[in-house]
Amino acid sequence: MRLRVHVDGPRSGAVNMSTDARLLEEHRRGDDPILRIYRWQPAAVSYGYHQSESDFDRRIIDERGWDLVRRPTGGRAILHAEELTYAVVGSSPSTLFGTTLHATYMRINEALLRFLVNLDLAPDISGGESLTEARGAVCFQSAGQHEITVGGRKIIGSAQRRRGDVFLQHGSILVGPAHADLVDVLQRGDHDRARREALLDATTDLTRESKGTGDQRDFEGWTRTLIDAFAGALDLEPVDLGPTS
Repeated sequence: MRLRVHVDGPRSGAVNMSTDARLLEEHRRGDDPILRIYRWQPAAVSYGYHQSESDFDRRIIDERGWDLVRRPTGGRAILHAEELTYAVVGSSPSTLFGTTLHATYMRINEALLRFLVNLDLAPDISGGESLTEARGAVCFQSAGQHEITVGGRKIIGSAQRRRGDVFLQHGSILVGPAHADLVDVLQRGDHDRARREALLDATTDLTRESKGTGDQRDFEGWTRTLIDAFAGALDLEPVDLGPTS
């Protein structure tokens, strides 16, 4: 078994989400797992499968030139602006990814933790959020049971969907603080300075955690490190298949 790798350039929200959904739909139990790494252009607000488009101010989203798209997975809203995004498609139950949602999360977390350690960071896995936090609209406002943190601040948020014996898990690795601009497009008067500051206080990102000075946004280097981390954690040979079609 090998790790099939797709590295895509920045794409629109609709294309990114339809690509992830298609990879899940086409996957069959026992197929080699897929790792897809991608970015977003323009920035996009994505919301979970059980959320509603009416939670967001479409006028402001359009004024800023952002996309608005529903994810094929659950979870809460994210502004994809300054991030590196991963998607994994594989089989569960399986010896590689375990038999439960929790086991699959933790298996993939092994790779994500290795990625951050290889960047000289000291990551941890959150013990979970309160019920009130879990009911919030914003993904990065709190860290759920499987979420990865650095210094107690969330840096990677993930969501998973299962279809029979196969699954899709994708997640955002924060690169900068632009995700906090999500509060500007929430309905019900939720866009205020206090909420933005609380969101920034609850999160961190690769640029903030990078050592040294200057522009630390090395997407090409992070992509290579992420591929190596998944290949090492899963003990699979990575095979570069180029961009998805």
